[in-house]
Amino acid sequence: MARHWSEKLDPERHVDVMGAASYFGGANIEPAKSPNLDHRRMYFVAVAGFTFQFVSLEQLRECLEWFRQKIHPSSRLPNVTLEHYWQRWYERLPKGLTKEPKRQKIVTALENALSDFAVGKESKAGG
Repeated sequence: MARHWSEKLDPERHVDVMGAASYFGGANIEPAKSPNLDHRRMYFVAVAGFTFQFVSLEQLRECLEWFRQKIHPSSRLPNVTLEHYWQRWYERLPKGLTKEPKRQKIVTALENALSDFAVGKESKAGG
């Protein structure tokens, strides 16, 4: 059973796990200059025993596009000789999450979440 919901973004609790410089555990989110005017949301989708978290709907779309692909190209970057190479978000997914039965459930859950979040629905539980 997939669930999705959103919360008011709290820089003290939430991290950006998909950001460009995602360190292990996620990158810190900059607090707003005026917390009273900060209307940013954090989006969550729980499916297949894993909870995805997104700082924006654009990140959710990026994740959805990645999971829609059945076969992914090599993730190796050319000319990267760094000793401590930071992995991208999809390289840190739990083992088995990209296998076909779970991948289909994830695509469906992300599509449902995106459509609900785009029209402003805050939370929903579904199958």
